[in-house]
Amino acid sequence: MPPKWLINSRTYALEKEVHNPEYAILSHKWIEPEVKFHQLESTEWRTINLKTQPMKKIRDACNKARQRRPPIEWLWVDTCCIDKTNSVELASSLNSMYEWYFRATVCYGYLYDVKWVASSRQISKSTDPKRKGQESAWFERGWTLQELLAPRSMEFYDGDWNFMGTKKNLADLLHERTGIAEEYLTGASNFKAASVATKLSWMAGRTTTAVEDIAYSMLGLLNISMDIRYGEGVKAFMRLQTTLMESSTDESLFAWTTPTNGLACYRGLGHIPQFNPTR
Repeated sequence: MPPKWLINSRTYALEKEVHNPEYAILSHKWIEPEVKFHQLESTEWRTINLKTQPMKKIRDACNKARQRRPPIEWLWVDTCCIDKTNSVELASSLNSMYEWYFRATVCYGYLYDVKWVASSRQISKSTDPKRKGQESAWFERGWTLQELLAPRSMEFYDGDWNFMGTKKNLADLLHERTGIAEEYLTGASNFKAASVATKLSWMAGRTTTAVEDIAYSMLGLLNISMDIRYGEGVKAFMRLQTTLMESSTDESLFAWTTPTNGLACYRGLGHIPQFNPTR
């Protein structure tokens, strides 16, 4: 099923249950103030705020979608296309998100804090003064992992929406930063063939605003579904492990421990972990 809500790339209005849509989808770092669902849903709010900075990222992404040939009429953005006040819709969305990124005609990877210099092929160094020369914040997001692997077509843009390249022709640089094998990034091999422990190792060092999202952002990559229970903290990752044990015969799961302050992994996949559930 496609996303429940999509942004009309010409009017910027949210529209519900569009039939068989072709849509673009955005992968980005949230920088407050982001446009929220209840704001974009309001015609009055859109009219008043259309030219404001919070709307700029949405306008620019819609422009990219319309510039394609043939034009793409719809856009999905996680900040404003889910009614997060509706717990049923939120749970369904989190369990469906991998499929939505996979189904998209194209995914736009927008790195707000990168300035593209073609001669250096530099896509990771942040220009944000607050980050003091660190790598782009996009690479540290937990949700980025799913958004990078799921799309069949992905284009990268810098903070001024200059085209930097595709996932395929930037695969060597993305591999250096993420540790994900180039063959999975180019599509030469299906990443689903990778072991559970390998997939979890790709999450190491990433962060999410809500600790539960470390687990929820892995659901599609691991091909499992879970109840969404914000407030349970690291227990979400414990439930993820339990769900994997019940549905998978992949013993590499036992190369990982339950996270305490964030996600802790065993990089040596042959190591016997402290995590020792009943089999």
